[in-house]
Amino acid sequence: MVCCVHHIPGRARFKIEALRRDADLARKLHEKVGALEGVLAVEVNRGAASVIVHYHVERGELGAILDHICAHCPKAALTRPTAWPAANRTTAPIPGAPIPRAKLSPEFKQAMTVAMSKAVLNTFITRIVAAAI
Repeated sequence: MVCCVHHIPGRARFKIEALRRDADLARKLHEKVGALEGVLAVEVNRGAASVIVHYHVERGELGAILDHICAHCPKAALTRPTAWPAANRTTAPIPGAPIPRAKLSPEFKQAMTVAMSKAVLNTFITRIVAAAI
């Protein structure tokens, strides 16, 4: 299973559960993804089951990096994010472009605002009490 869990232009982190039990996969990904045009560095952490790819924004393409990772991972085609089309696409994803998100209801937004306000206030009070002790 491959999942892009974090992305900013020039850096992406992928979660790949198969890394925990497959040292050969970790070595292959490090070599193959590191050899792609525009890739500056690849960090593989088997314990965290993650791969961090640092790439040159103008020359590296996140879609191609993801395609390459998926080509080496078991069952990767089932977990490909829909935000990045397959390798035979005609247009490349734009690095840093916002990913479309679902519309949130006003009730949900209000509930989240209240919950966050309470959490911030609780943290503030806890720190004041801890500093006073």
